[in-house]
Amino acid sequence: MNMHHYMKIKRVPELLERITDPGARILCGGTDLVVKMRSGAIDPTLLLDISDTEALRGIEGKEDRLIIGAATTVSEIIADRLVAEKLPLLQTVLRTLGSTQIRNRATLGGNLVNASPAADSAIPLLLYQADVNISGIHGDRRVPVEDFLVAPGKTTLTSGEFVRGVSIPAPNAAFGSFFHKVGRRKAMIIAIASLGALVSMKDDVINEIRLAAGSVAPRPIRMRELEQAITGKLVTKALIEHAKTMAINSVSPIDDVRASADYRREVIGELVARVMRDAVSG
Repeated sequence: MNMHHYMKIKRVPELLERITDPGARILCGGTDLVVKMRSGAIDPTLLLDISDTEALRGIEGKEDRLIIGAATTVSEIIADRLVAEKLPLLQTVLRTLGSTQIRNRATLGGNLVNASPAADSAIPLLLYQADVNISGIHGDRRVPVEDFLVAPGKTTLTSGEFVRGVSIPAPNAAFGSFFHKVGRRKAMIIAIASLGALVSMKDDVINEIRLAAGSVAPRPIRMRELEQAITGKLVTKALIEHAKTMAINSVSPIDDVRASADYRREVIGELVARVMRDAVSG
């Protein structure tokens, strides 16, 4: 690791002045960036640390939305009462992210920009239909999380841009929330496959369902075709089996050291079935 310069950013204008410097990288928590630097995958000449940039920190309620700054830590989100009230699944998922020490350092923005197919935070953000607030030298823009994540390690950010935070609409419907994650070990787990769901039920009929999966495609995904196929249906054993088959056929995982693609398909099918059974049982 050959880091030439480090700069603590206090204000957004400072960041905009330096973000296009050759070799500049934003440090936001650093739990992923530092690992890449140590492995030699990247070698920045300038680190711009935004951990104390006030405009990029904190959680704020605005009308029907919550705004979470990019530099807000996972632990801060887990402890926030407003998030607990409006977005409980976000807290549920973030509690599974690594150790306490990692959660104290990791940030929502850093987790998103890392763009891992197994990114824990992306699943509830997809389900809550969050937007990513982006700022840059050419102005501001807002992009749905679903479009922001492109491929492993790749987002829609262009040169001179950074993530300012996320904007998350509070759901109108009363949803039950579910999250299941399968991996080799419980502590600091990187998922073999994971599934989150928001489900609204009445008399065992699915009024509305949102499903999002991780580690089974080049990026975390909404399972929209499956959602449409089972919405408005009475949950029966036959429907659960149909949903399971659809889930298996709708994902595109890879083989790696943690699991085979076929195993990941089977896992995501089982997780979909589990969510549907859980939704019926309440």
